[in-house]
Amino acid sequence: MMTGMKKLFSLTSLSFLFLSVAQFAYGETTVNTCPTDKFAVLCNLTPEKSLGFIFTAIIVVAILVALFFLIWGGIKWVISGGDKAKVDAARQTIVAAVVGLIIVFLAWFIMNLITQVFFGTNISSLTIPTINIGQ
Repeated sequence: MMTGMKKLFSLTSLSFLFLSVAQFAYGETTVNTCPTDKFAVLCNLTPEKSLGFIFTAIIVVAILVALFFLIWGGIKWVISGGDKAKVDAARQTIVAAVVGLIIVFLAWFIMNLITQVFFGTNISSLTIPTINIGQ
């Protein structure tokens, strides 16, 4: 495991060394830190934006996982065939999924409350997409 990490680190270091030598070989002594292609959005990246994006992504993934377990619990309930142990297991899955959803929404609410009170901004940048019909 450790030798693989050493090889990866060596390969990465050599790649950066090669690229920097190649750049100076062409006579360019300055590095353009803000590209003009599709990665130009990274130039305006701030810690607030990146933390908000990361937090929103975690919330969305947690909601999707909880909804998956809610649906899975419902499927288990339907195919239980009246077996008491299977119905109880399905009920426990559904209850755990609902509790998980409540915890996720409480975490989102508390984080937004804390950032609003202490920093004056919202941490989540969650926007719900809309469809404009007839335009």
